[in-house]
Amino acid sequence: VEEEKEMLKFIGIKNFNELIDIIPKNIKLNDSYGISDPMSEIELLSHIKEVSDKNISNISFLGGGVYDRYIPSIVDFIASRSEFYTAYTPYQPEVSQGTLQYLYEYQSMICGLTGMDTSNASLYDGGSALAEACILAGAFNSKRKILLSPHINPNYTQVLETYLKELDYEIEILSSKNGVTDIDNIKSSIDENVSSIVIQSPNYLGQIEDWEAINKNKNILLIGISDPIPLGILKPPASSGVDIYVGEGQSLGNYQSFGGPYLGIIAVKNYLTRKIPGRVVGRTNDVNGKDAYVLTLQTREQHIRREKATSNICTNQGLIALRATIYLSIMGPQGIKSINKLSINKAYYLASLIDDLDNYSLVYKNNFINEFLIDTKINAYEIKEECLKYNISVNPINKNQILFAVTERRTRKEIDKLVSILGSIN
Repeated sequence: VEEEKEMLKFIGIKNFNELIDIIPKNIKLNDSYGISDPMSEIELLSHIKEVSDKNISNISFLGGGVYDRYIPSIVDFIASRSEFYTAYTPYQPEVSQGTLQYLYEYQSMICGLTGMDTSNASLYDGGSALAEACILAGAFNSKRKILLSPHINPNYTQVLETYLKELDYEIEILSSKNGVTDIDNIKSSIDENVSSIVIQSPNYLGQIEDWEAINKNKNILLIGISDPIPLGILKPPASSGVDIYVGEGQSLGNYQSFGGPYLGIIAVKNYLTRKIPGRVVGRTNDVNGKDAYVLTLQTREQHIRREKATSNICTNQGLIALRATIYLSIMGPQGIKSINKLSINKAYYLASLIDDLDNYSLVYKNNFINEFLIDTKINAYEIKEECLKYNISVNPINKNQILFAVTERRTRKEIDKLVSILGSIN
């Protein structure tokens, strides 16, 4: 209070109200703030508990790019350390070695998982990573036509359309056959203007696509989208003809968190490294011969001339990338395989039970990992509301179809409960 009085006196006014007299009265808030009277610490903790007890934790069978996976406690513990939690962008490498090292380890693990040559130090989320990948492809071959699978996450497609709205790009949606992209029909859409072909696998319907079957010339880039967890058992994108890999890293040790913050993954073949957006961390030796970490590439307009920038991406999801790094380091290849095995067993168990119910049918009987599509004769949105009464969340994608996702967290008891509820709805 004394400091405030000194400041007001110094600028020649009597009180705070006189300071804000310049603001018109009709836009000033005259009502109360709607908060309670002051509380002691004991009272505040009790109040917070009362409020938090009102929260309901639903059993989630939601998917569509965001998954309710188990997160080991060590991820929260390490990521919450103040050295990481409060760290800012590593402009000065000599005082940012910890941040630079984990970002380097993150890049290395993403390359190990995908088989690609270079990963950057993360982007905002899967949707923006796709948009950046398409722009990267256009910069590489100076083409402006994008062939897009019809089974890409619709949120990604919307982000891509928003990104490209004021740019000279054309998007063509490919045809579909049996829940996957009609590979045989792609050739008819390829012309001299095609820059990239974008295929998601497993796709939005949960079906595994065949990247290797795509026949294109070397000047057209194949952009492969995938949730990173299934890559633990699928053939790596780099070995399947993918030039640019894009993914959403939420499932790597990050909570669903009502939509973010998330983690955009992008990784490329070696010849595209200098066109990758954002920043790339590298490892070298200092004057004493010890390992040192530096920002090797910063191909963004903050650091170089605007016309030389690959992107206007000016930050990365460092803390979320850290969580992914911790998660991958403790899970390892065998842990990721085990997660997939559990998810597959549970998903096929649930799919077969639902398929046996009246009014429901499994659209695609196989070729999925942990996500599958169900046709229903009952209004899918009414099913969603009925399930919510039992604290279960499901994902209708239209009036007649529901997309179910099953992760290692779902128990047999939870699965049987869902099936019982679905069977009781008329």
